[in-house]
Amino acid sequence: MPDPNPLPWGAQDRFQAHFIVRANGKGDDRDLVAETKLSTTGHFGSKKLVGITWVGSALADELNKDAELASMILKLPVKDAKIWVDPTKKGIRIYGKWKDSHEFGISKELFEVYDRIASHIKKSI
Repeated sequence: MPDPNPLPWGAQDRFQAHFIVRANGKGDDRDLVAETKLSTTGHFGSKKLVGITWVGSALADELNKDAELASMILKLPVKDAKIWVDPTKKGIRIYGKWKDSHEFGISKELFEVYDRIASHIKKSI
């Protein structure tokens, strides 16, 4: 039987997948920061994507030019379409929102989006 008064701290049932693109350490890491800004219609369960814009650095400018990437992202669920790209010490990570164990997973479409973003990163470094 679960505890009727659970404590608000401790391990949480949340997961996040990070895709890492190895970097050679050259260049300015600030040029490799980007995140999606979503335009939506509807509310809650009926929310639909109608547009996407990348904001951030030079990488965001390159991602905004890729119409095929934008169309791929528009086909994703709203929760999967929120994507961040950040540099780390040994690479650049691509990741989305936190998910609980029931909804955690990477669809083929989401993997293809991350792969396309990774190809832009590879061209930039």
